Amino acid sequence: MQAVTYDKDSGLVYIHLLHPKESRNVRSEELKVNDCILLDIGQNGKIAGFECFGEAALLCAPFAGKSRLYVKDADSYHFRVRQQASVRSSYTVYGVTFCFSDGGYQEFAGFDLDESMYHSAFLQRLTEK
Repeated sequence: MQAVTYDKDSGLVYIHLLHPKESRNVRSEELKVNDCILLDIGQNGKIAGFECFGEAALLCAPFAGKSRLYVKDADSYHFRVRQQASVRSSYTVYGVTFCFSDGGYQEFAGFDLDESMYHSAFLQRLTEK
């Protein structure tokens, strides 16, 4: 199963944070600070995955089909669209911190996952060794 999918026709990227069998989507909501990111919230109150549009999708598209997506430290998993993406603003919701390279929450830089909420074999398989 791919953690990141890219639909070239629609220009959308979808990033799975949980394996689809672990969480059924209950509702969708826009990220309050950036309307180009649509969250799918599972029945367990976690973000099952999210869809990116526009510039965020273009930045994430190269990761479609990659086998190693995350870097892990002591308490979280990290994903950055660029190796040295600077973070100037962030917004945390449902244990996920969305990071942006600008102060206005528009230039998507990646996200961090709280390991206490999102630790799973699925994420571990996608983590750099």
